[in-house]
Amino acid sequence: MAESAELLRQAEGKELLADRFEGYVQNLETVFERIRVDTPVDGPVWTGSAARRFESDAVQRRSDLTRLVEQCREAAGNLRRTASRLREQADFSRTPL
Repeated sequence: MAESAELLRQAEGKELLADRFEGYVQNLETVFERIRVDTPVDGPVWTGSAARRFESDAVQRRSDLTRLVEQCREAAGNLRRTASRLREQADFSRTPL
């Protein structure tokens, strides 16, 4: 019975960590939504080589961010699958033979 409780505790910990990763995903997805890189309708606010460099860097960071979001989602999914298996093991260990 103690083993079952420990497995359930571990499963809960993994679920909480998965929730945290999903929270990171939500926060990361809003980062670049707040930074405009496209040219406004009224014309560019900032021009020149520095503006082009910023735009190029922003495109690269967005790509990096997309990969990070995918990795966070994958980690959350893996944690939830592990938590599910731990719960199954806990149920199995409580079942009398």
